[in-house]
Amino acid sequence: MKAGDTYRNFIIKSSQDLPEIESKLLEAEHKPSGASIMMIVNDDDENVFNICFRTCPQTSNGVAHVLEHMVLCGSENYPIRDPFFSMTRRSLNTFMNAFTGADFTCYPASSQIPEDFYNLLSVYIDAVFHPLLTESSFLQEGWRYEFNSEGQLTYTGIVFNEMKGAMMSGEARLHEALNSALFPSVTYGVNSGGDPREITTLTQETIKNFHQNQYTLSRCLFYFYGNIKPSRHLDFLEEKLLRHIKSEKQSVSVPLQKRFKDPVRNILKYPCDSCDEDKVLFGLSWLTCSILEQQDLLALHVLELVLMGTDAAPLKSRLLKSGLCKQADMSIDSEIREIPVTLICKGCSHNSAQKLESLIFACLEEILREGIPYNLIEGALHQLELSRKEITGYSLPYGLSLFFRSGLLKQHGGHAADGLRIHTLFADLRGKLRQPEYLEKLIKKYFLDNPHFARVILLPDTDLINLENQEEKMLLERIQGKLTEENRQEIIHTAKLLEAYQNQSEDLDKILPNFSLDKVPSSGKEFNLIKQSFGNGEVFYHDCFTNDLLFADLVMDLPPLSPEELPWLRLLVFLMLQLGCGGRNYRDNLEFLLEHTGGMDVSYEFSPHANNYNILSPSVSIRGKSLSAKSSKLFQMIGDVLTSIDFTDISRIKELLIQHSEALTNSVRNSPMGYAISIACLGKSISSSMSYLASGLSYVEYIRDLTNHFDSRVDEIVNKLETLYQKCFFGKRQLVISGSAANYQHLAQDNFYGVLDSAVKSVAPWVNPDSNTSGMSQGLIIPARAAFNALAFPIGHLSYDDPCAAALTVAAEILDNVILHKKIREHGGAYGSGASLNLGRGSFYCYSYRDPEIHESYLAFLQGIKEISEGRFTQEDIHEGVLGVIQNLDSPIAPGARASTGYYRLKCGRIPSVRQAFRRSVLNINKDQIVDSVRKYFEEAVIQKATFVTFAGEEMFRNNPSEFIDRFPVRPAL
Repeated sequence: MKAGDTYRNFIIKSSQDLPEIESKLLEAEHKPSGASIMMIVNDDDENVFNICFRTCPQTSNGVAHVLEHMVLCGSENYPIRDPFFSMTRRSLNTFMNAFTGADFTCYPASSQIPEDFYNLLSVYIDAVFHPLLTESSFLQEGWRYEFNSEGQLTYTGIVFNEMKGAMMSGEARLHEALNSALFPSVTYGVNSGGDPREITTLTQETIKNFHQNQYTLSRCLFYFYGNIKPSRHLDFLEEKLLRHIKSEKQSVSVPLQKRFKDPVRNILKYPCDSCDEDKVLFGLSWLTCSILEQQDLLALHVLELVLMGTDAAPLKSRLLKSGLCKQADMSIDSEIREIPVTLICKGCSHNSAQKLESLIFACLEEILREGIPYNLIEGALHQLELSRKEITGYSLPYGLSLFFRSGLLKQHGGHAADGLRIHTLFADLRGKLRQPEYLEKLIKKYFLDNPHFARVILLPDTDLINLENQEEKMLLERIQGKLTEENRQEIIHTAKLLEAYQNQSEDLDKILPNFSLDKVPSSGKEFNLIKQSFGNGEVFYHDCFTNDLLFADLVMDLPPLSPEELPWLRLLVFLMLQLGCGGRNYRDNLEFLLEHTGGMDVSYEFSPHANNYNILSPSVSIRGKSLSAKSSKLFQMIGDVLTSIDFTDISRIKELLIQHSEALTNSVRNSPMGYAISIACLGKSISSSMSYLASGLSYVEYIRDLTNHFDSRVDEIVNKLETLYQKCFFGKRQLVISGSAANYQHLAQDNFYGVLDSAVKSVAPWVNPDSNTSGMSQGLIIPARAAFNALAFPIGHLSYDDPCAAALTVAAEILDNVILHKKIREHGGAYGSGASLNLGRGSFYCYSYRDPEIHESYLAFLQGIKEISEGRFTQEDIHEGVLGVIQNLDSPIAPGARASTGYYRLKCGRIPSVRQAFRRSVLNINKDQIVDSVRKYFEEAVIQKATFVTFAGEEMFRNNPSEFIDRFPVRPAL
């Protein structure tokens, strides 16, 4: 297809080759309806679609967010309670989700199987254009009144509880406050997810009106990516939707924010478990260019990296060394019509706000006067170009990441190709950057001479959560006091109707598409490795297209370590790339990384063996990526990190330790789910105990103590780091490479730049450390209005090749998607829940997050296990559980990760024959095997050994039954 061609009722408006990503961009319009279609065509078999609407809420009542949930709760052609979650387990999708952005709502999914792809698209299209939007779905997904067990009126609902959890983070509150100040009169100033205090003003009628006005073709973009023929997509849209819809024109642009004459400065509060002097959050946000000014926007990204890209960057370095903050970062929201550039400082003192603002502007003035060294500009350009070239796929499908680069730009009236091109765009930018003072002029225009900025300071308040809870309670008491008996009975009756709606049986096979197990590929994808010996090591190479990028891992086996050394190992790998090496100080090192690599990382793996999870093959690795032309620099840095880390820069180590402690502290407050699971699994296997010591809550406490006593322990700290470095990084080396055959041959001819030539030490065989750590049930108090619960059961020495492993993996899928989803999300109102078999952790665990319940969810976990052990599930549930497991087994791997994936599978004993045997066991599973396995591994004695851990707000513990809470200790998390 080329520009000007017609196909059925479509006209091709644009056709452009994009050799940088080996794709073609087609843009089409459906002439009768005016519908807009964008297609990126290539050889990728992970096909993606996205239906994206321009949505512009005017208040923080969460209307766009609740609607996003409700449209997925039944439609005209699929009139069932939950077609979205049903399809997540009735397909082999590689991704399914829905997102509410500041000015858009989108519905993406992907699959590697065309039949499955169109099944999903059929459900999605009917959902967004013909939703039922029933009262029951509003009450379940949005908010509702309920009486608790003590007869008190309460609020609940999935989005209501989700946003309660989301807004517990100080950083989330800071971003919302900055947007509110920066955009007082347009949609970006409201919380599109919803403020819990305003969500309870939302009505079902408001939802219906919003859908009618904003889910229209003129506000919609249909996006496709992958190797399915474009004509097939157009045929589908014509037959399933567009031929039934008349043309309608509607203005869809977001109005511009009227610019300030003077900046806005606000002081607010955020919930915190401590009012220490250094817990203040500081934010400064400027409103800059339009999204349509792509060259300026790209230059701002360059400027962001120049000013704040590393700890050595001129602005970030000054901030960190000022003593006014512990962390500082800059971000650019490049998806909305006018672009905010935001600088966040954490770990500030109460009186530092004006000093920080003055320092920031003084530093920018100084940079303006002295100019920017061109090597910093080149380094920033290199980073941006590399990030555009990399074929990602780690958190989102690559095709969906391309949508966010180009589709949103198109919906704002820009050219989609501008978000996809690399070489021409960067050639133009390089030309501009060679002009005298080009970036300096942008600093002056968008920062120094721009009065449209907002400064927000958030002060920590240990009583804020209690105050917000009390305000909500008093409001509900006033409402309850005005209820008539008729009102009370109506609330009770509505709750019963909702429960009946949630419990009604549905014959999904008569309504929803289903992917047959007969069509599931009989084998999964393997990433074959070529193994060769070089120097004092071995190379494992996987040949794949990486868009001229090289990915390298240098892996070394770990020697035996004591439990006391494990937290030091974690600290060591955190520090290594932030210190000097190779004769360079840390500033020169960070600039070297920026100029020549796409990023590097040092990490460790414990690698429990598939056939015996108490047999470990622990290792450390130095991992990096670069453009192929820069491969010599990448290997130079790998060699320097391997042999010459500088531990003499004491002030730098102290600075990094302070940053690390602050980041870990924030992770406990803002992302406690992982910590809850870690504690619950503690002691159930060797690797779970080792992981806890190296990265669990005990590590956070250890680093906080080390930071507080740094000056008195500095000699000990440096000595332990140097000793462990010499101990862990000089064993036999294995180099793991992903890249093209041509690049690999070049590397081999150059002997991998000598990284395998230096002398190695013999490493003693690994011996598991003696560890008496074991998890105990406990409650941990955080500043939150929701709970994060985990219940872990020990499973002993179950191995990957045991048929029970396949049975319990399917059981976890059934428990997750069928039982807990209904009990905890639909009935309980939690944002999410799940279950997982983790053989390496020696555990089968259940969890829930952003959950209004503690005790009820604990009971739901136990009841769910009981239901499976009693066989209270259907053949359809098994079918869906099997598909869920296959989804996980066949999840696409980004090209850059394929060699390391194949290598660690080999290292852990998950060789192709073992993986294939597990796959066969899953595909052939039956009900008796599942029931027998659950009964075997969940005997009463095992259930008694289960560990329950919850992170929750203090009032939540008081509001749960004392006979339950009193069974375990409750203490502050930090």
